Amino acid sequence: MPDFKGLDLSGKTAIVTGASRGLGAGTAILLGKRGANVVVNYVSPGSRERAEKVAAQIEENGTKAIVCHADVSKINESKKLVAAALKISTTGKIDILIHNASLGNEANLVATTEELYDTHFNTNVKGPIFLTKAVEPYLPQGGRIVFISSAGARLGVAGQTVYAATKAANEALARVWAKELGQSHGITVNSINPGPIATDQWYQSDEQFLKDMQPLIESTPAAARVGEVDDIAPLVAFLCSDDARWTTGSTLSANGGLYN
Repeated sequence: MPDFKGLDLSGKTAIVTGASRGLGAGTAILLGKRGANVVVNYVSPGSRERAEKVAAQIEENGTKAIVCHADVSKINESKKLVAAALKISTTGKIDILIHNASLGNEANLVATTEELYDTHFNTNVKGPIFLTKAVEPYLPQGGRIVFISSAGARLGVAGQTVYAATKAANEALARVWAKELGQSHGITVNSINPGPIATDQWYQSDEQFLKDMQPLIESTPAAARVGEVDDIAPLVAFLCSDDARWTTGSTLSANGGLYN
């Protein structure tokens, strides 16, 4: 008989930030299919309906889901996510934390403003730091933290002065926390670098950026296409599983072979 127990997330509770669409939604739904109870986080009021649809899909598979309106860039809103997770947790623990919410507006160096810097670092770096700090008391032995990184952290894409820096910071945080939370807490911390993905954010990119990226896309070794959510979400789910217990402080390249 097949044995997939190492991938089973039954009874675990997960927080997925920015889960109303794109990779966040796909990851939240898949974690639910694997048995986890999931907090579906959304930021703007206009995203509530999408978040509720994601939660409904999760519950169709027999697990619990709860939507939570919280802005990770605001430290005091981290407690809303913690409270939501504890409402659906059957153990009083929060087993999985997926740092997916991020801003990714483009601006060349000469066009970079202090406001753009502040909003991006507050959401993409400060947010994960203080949300993790808020969740840490509830993370059990075997807990999992996963960052969603970006091609920008590795490729040096023009127009991503600030965004790329935040994603490189995320990968650095994973390495640091793997050491801080490893032997002491029994928690693994990893990041996944998905490369370009066909999400709303990708299609809303600057036309010149998309044009510049086309030769890169066409040279992708796995296939001459942009990645899909279904290419990436299973890898995020794997990093949350018991089978991934010996992987920590790592960045998993999930980009069709574009780069390492």
